[in-house]
Amino acid sequence: MPTVVIPAYNEGKGIARCLRSVLADGIDGLAVVVIPNACKDDTAEQARSLPIPAGARVLVVETPQGGKTNAINLGERALREAGLDTYPRLFLDGDIELAPGTLRAILARAASGGARVVGAQPRFETSRSDILVRLYYAADFFNPYHWTTAPNGSGTYCVSKEGRARWGEFPNVIADDSYVERQFARDERETVVGAFATVRVPRLYRALRAISARKREGARELEPIAPLRKDQHDSSGTFGAVGRSCLVRPLLWPAFLVWAMTKWLERLERHKVAAKTGTDRWQQDTTSRD
Repeated sequence: MPTVVIPAYNEGKGIARCLRSVLADGIDGLAVVVIPNACKDDTAEQARSLPIPAGARVLVVETPQGGKTNAINLGERALREAGLDTYPRLFLDGDIELAPGTLRAILARAASGGARVVGAQPRFETSRSDILVRLYYAADFFNPYHWTTAPNGSGTYCVSKEGRARWGEFPNVIADDSYVERQFARDERETVVGAFATVRVPRLYRALRAISARKREGARELEPIAPLRKDQHDSSGTFGAVGRSCLVRPLLWPAFLVWAMTKWLERLERHKVAAKTGTDRWQQDTTSRD
């Protein structure tokens, strides 16, 4: 029996869309837990109001305590208490929309044997974004992180029972996906080709910069508890891969300049994230929820 864990902070405008995409594949026995945490909107009500197809089950577990990893831990405990501690298990951000067939494909791949972590291919939705955000993602398309590994920026990662046994409860960190990534060797991390997740990116460049700084700080704070593996990507390799891809495409030179500038700025601005506490640490992008 597969399970899905969806932490959700102020996702009232998108949680129904996310849940519908999870339930659309009609997977029999599917159990989903949504964990609205410290929400100031109607996330929980929206999740509870969605019609549930026969053969599926959706739990909504609210908590006044904020924090994504706290919500994930609470959701997994709720599954255990309900007798639903089953696998494969997908961890899914509450603002993500899965394409038809995606959930079935990644669950099948995660269940195909051995300890592994798999994710969907990200589709970055930039149609409502400003020009700087569009340029950034035009260059970031060539970031190998998104296409060759998992987790990969798609807001999805799925593990087998053996894979989930690699760690206990999630620590209180910003980058839960990077923490999971560091539990697996390179040949155990995989993007499932043809399985897609729509990621609604920031509409405004200032919001993109905040998210980038959060990611940088999230990677930094992991070093004492889950150091970067030797077989993982590093920033210099990523910079080179994106730079080489854009260099042979003159029309993308402006995009690369924006991308490189953003990567430079995130190094300077991650200190702002380090100074934040509570739910503010996650630097949620509200512009993509408008």
